[in-house]
Amino acid sequence: MNSADVFEQIEKMGELPSLPQSLLRIQVVANDDRSSADDLAKCILKDQALTMRVLKVVNSALYQRRNREKVLTVRRAVIVMGFESVRRLALGLSVFDMMSKLSRSPWLAEISRHSLVTAAFAQILAESSGATPPEEAFVTALIHDIGKVVLVECSPGAMDEVLTDLSGGIPALEAERRHFGITHDRAGRRLAARWQLPASLQNVIGDHHDIDPLSPPKSLDPLLGTIVYANAMSRFKCEPESQQKELSILRKAGRSLGIPSAKLDDVYERVAKEIEILADCLGLDMGELKNYGAVVNTQGSVNVAPKTMSTGEIAQRTALQLELYRKVGHGLATGQDQIELMTQALDGVVSILGFERAVLFRADRQDHLLHPFRWSGLEAEALASQLELPLKRPSGALALAVLEHRDFHVPNAASPAYGDLAGFELLRIAQCTGFAVAPVRTTDGAVFGVLYADGGAEGQDVSVEQATELAGLAQQMGLILGLAHAVSQ
Repeated sequence: MNSADVFEQIEKMGELPSLPQSLLRIQVVANDDRSSADDLAKCILKDQALTMRVLKVVNSALYQRRNREKVLTVRRAVIVMGFESVRRLALGLSVFDMMSKLSRSPWLAEISRHSLVTAAFAQILAESSGATPPEEAFVTALIHDIGKVVLVECSPGAMDEVLTDLSGGIPALEAERRHFGITHDRAGRRLAARWQLPASLQNVIGDHHDIDPLSPPKSLDPLLGTIVYANAMSRFKCEPESQQKELSILRKAGRSLGIPSAKLDDVYERVAKEIEILADCLGLDMGELKNYGAVVNTQGSVNVAPKTMSTGEIAQRTALQLELYRKVGHGLATGQDQIELMTQALDGVVSILGFERAVLFRADRQDHLLHPFRWSGLEAEALASQLELPLKRPSGALALAVLEHRDFHVPNAASPAYGDLAGFELLRIAQCTGFAVAPVRTTDGAVFGVLYADGGAEGQDVSVEQATELAGLAQQMGLILGLAHAVSQ
């Protein structure tokens, strides 16, 4: 693989149907000099999940240090914080959400965790130095490694080779250059430009590895410097053999960013709490079900998540998915019957992703019920007929996907480690080894329902790749349902 292959993939990623509509709308508003606070607020409000995240972050400790007023509306957030601050925040949260759903690699969890930890350090460093707004540092750090998602999307197999090199002591950028012909910072800059993110974000994404934290230039840009040191500090091991280097980096950070030694000493005392706050704001549980294997291992057990697929299998399945997406897109553009498109997409859950059965549920918020809407696969109709469950937390992941707007991957579903998160009634009826669910959002940001899929009664478990791919097909169904709703109005 070479850099030309990476650039070709970036062009495809710039046109993915799953690119958040909220991100596109925010960009239009941002590029219009006539835009007002109301325009930006209305744009964000069209995405319910984004609205909730923005308000959570605005009312978190990050912003409460500046203003103790409780912000209850997006419009008020724009007035209190300023148009530019809210725009950057909304953009950053949209891109992070995109990062969290784009890649099919289980390595994405590590990328997300590192980005979150770096964001917490960046926020504290920015606040301590006063050289750059904490919210700008937070947003920039949150998406500074989007280039890693680009590389994983290009070739999970090549990324596996990079990780093998890393374990052998080869520097990360050298390993990336060896197997991709380009490093993640340069790939990230290219994608950021393709998505027309602000120039300051593009520069930090592309330059954050050009600065040696032990030998920074005298005229270091404050935002870039904050990300460089936040990135370095997020990887500190605090072990005796590395302590001297870490202390040197801390001293350099203090001098470069203008942070007194006393404030530097407080950074590590505060960062753990900040990470917890930020994770809650983003709707990211650091021990969520997607990382179930790691959670179980901390209890002394084994990793129960199914083995990942080979590179060839992933490539073949990706090609079939893209072909399905093209067919759906063509059907939407030519006015094909929405029920036919829905059936086509649902059948793809079985024929392409390898699930035994799949059920699409409609969320009836008035009656607080999940109604089976359509299904596909062996004995799926029989399963659907028994699964009209309450739209309440006791129904487990099936209801939580709707209520919390997030995906769940539940391998080895009967394990007591889940408690009631898997859903006792669902497991009693489905009798499956594992399952995955993904919320189905329509084009206006509303959650229509949830897509459920498993390996059949006492059949195969569900892999990480299958769970991630299911979320992609759920997005396609959202496009179909959104258009059907628009046509009916």
